[in-house]
Amino acid sequence: MQLQILEVILWPKAAGLPPRRVPFEPGKVNVISGASKRGKSSVIPIVDYCLGSRLCAIPAGTIREACAWFGIRVQTSEGEKIFARREPGKQQSTDEMMLLEDSVLDVPTDTPKKNTTRQAVKHLLDRLAGLSNLGFDPEEPRSGFQGRPSFRDTLAFCFQPQNIVANPDVLYFRADTNEHREKVRTIFPYVLGATTAERLAKKWELENLLRELRRKERERAAHDTVSATWLANLQVWVTEARELGLLRGDALEATEETLIVALEKVLAAGEEGNGFSAQGTGASADEYAALQTEESKIVLDLSVARHRLNQITAVRGTVGYYKGALDSQAARLGVSRWLRTLSNDGARCPICDSAMTSSSGELEQLCDALATIENETHTVSMAPPVLDRDLVDVKSKLSLLEDQLKAVRIRKRAIESRSKAIREGEQTSARVARFLGRVEQALELFSARSAPGGLNEELEKLNDSIEDLRKSLSEQQYALKLDAATARVSKDITRIAAKLDVERKDAPARLDIKELTVGVRDDAGREDFLWHLGSGANWLSYHVAAILALHVFFLRQLHSPVPALIIFDQPSQVYFPQRLTRPTAQSEEDDIGDEDVASIRRFFEAMGKLAAHFKGKLQIIVLDHAGPDVWDQLEAVSLAEEWRGNDYLVPKDWLDILE
Repeated sequence: MQLQILEVILWPKAAGLPPRRVPFEPGKVNVISGASKRGKSSVIPIVDYCLGSRLCAIPAGTIREACAWFGIRVQTSEGEKIFARREPGKQQSTDEMMLLEDSVLDVPTDTPKKNTTRQAVKHLLDRLAGLSNLGFDPEEPRSGFQGRPSFRDTLAFCFQPQNIVANPDVLYFRADTNEHREKVRTIFPYVLGATTAERLAKKWELENLLRELRRKERERAAHDTVSATWLANLQVWVTEARELGLLRGDALEATEETLIVALEKVLAAGEEGNGFSAQGTGASADEYAALQTEESKIVLDLSVARHRLNQITAVRGTVGYYKGALDSQAARLGVSRWLRTLSNDGARCPICDSAMTSSSGELEQLCDALATIENETHTVSMAPPVLDRDLVDVKSKLSLLEDQLKAVRIRKRAIESRSKAIREGEQTSARVARFLGRVEQALELFSARSAPGGLNEELEKLNDSIEDLRKSLSEQQYALKLDAATARVSKDITRIAAKLDVERKDAPARLDIKELTVGVRDDAGREDFLWHLGSGANWLSYHVAAILALHVFFLRQLHSPVPALIIFDQPSQVYFPQRLTRPTAQSEEDDIGDEDVASIRRFFEAMGKLAAHFKGKLQIIVLDHAGPDVWDQLEAVSLAEEWRGNDYLVPKDWLDILE
């Protein structure tokens, strides 16, 4: 997901003062360096608050007292946006927010005015991330742990505050609480690409079919329960028919087929009457008319639902066809980037061996066309997840309407059959009429299961559909895909950690998405989790390596829902930050160019190389005591601001007014 911070903005409570703007460069490692108590550790809570956190974690005191609103200006795939949120005062938080959107935005100097809510901002961010609107567990759709994925969940992989960045027990943002820890476990297969929006839609469809199957099986179980006494009932009804004078002749063989044939003859003979009674005719006619009206309405609703299903299916098909066409174009144009790389390196054409400098303009045009196609592919790919909920809902509605239509038609056929029996063979005895109706209903009920389109056929179709869905939701394929993703991330963790300050640089590391930590194997093959390892340097190294490796994986995906943004707060805290805050070295003993500083520089170097490698797609913000003399002249690493002396996050004149 494209979301990079251009500015953090503070609006003062005091009138007449301009907003405080802290700028950041997209696609680079931005460092805010400074001494303690300058506001560095407030940056992550401010960004989190403006991105829709439930509670305000901005530290109470000077910042909250001086600021009226907090905001961020961000760059997204849809242009620039400003998310601003009011300081909550005595409350834990407020839902009052301001949202501005345009291709390029100017930061308003006046105090923001509410024009949206936190929930609306969260929905916007969910849409930008291309997240599915289906929950992970169709059986418990409202469960907090198994609810639908949200943009807020993905921030677990973006923020490393001071209490997390070198914590041996907690690796991910907010995973120190049970609620968020369980949600991170749930969302991990989704962000790793093993669980997709298509897979979630199929799981929901499967659950709907299973519910329908259970309902139909309960119907059949009811039939089977009655069937145990079916033969006895047939014999009772034959005896009663003889008593009523409706059946004559010798005693019948006590078999189901013989008794049913005899009762069907009784029904046929009993239908030879002179017509309806006036009262019976009126009641049947009224009921029949009402059923016809209900049937017409259901048929109309079915037509609308089927039309809606066809529209959704057509749109999904068109999007898929169009995305395939874009992918084919991108594949054909992909070689242009390779050729441009050769041109930049001064190499000669691999085909004709001629100089490639003369064709640089054409190569740039091809690369620009490829970038346009990739952006279009991203936009098109966001359409299917949005339609998943509509597809599930319309299929459920179709199933319900078909059942309602079937029920109405069964009642109509019953009236038609009953009316015919009364019309063609009116009985003079109420007991005879009730008897015939009871027998007729029982025979229809027990023959309905095996009739074409009956219960048995419906159950067979349901079981076939369920089996097909279960095959497409192969747990084995899912497990293989998840294992492949975690293995890829684990390999990158091992590679990145070896360049940092781990104790054993050749030790294989493994991403554990169940324990939400990193495991490290020793020479004997034993795996130790972070909390088993000693040294803050080890903890910090594996934190940084794990977060960077995950973002490498996310950026290599076609469309990842995780923002390409990382914020580290005080990563150098394990390396004597008091020495790094000194403005100058007083002697050789105080010189900061020691082994610890070399270690810290390796962290900045790894971040810078990663940001440079992805050419503007990844932004990293580091809030640290370490000054430019520690990380200066590193690739893609630049100073955003330095807060020392009279420089703070909150301007000095704001603080003077407070006093």
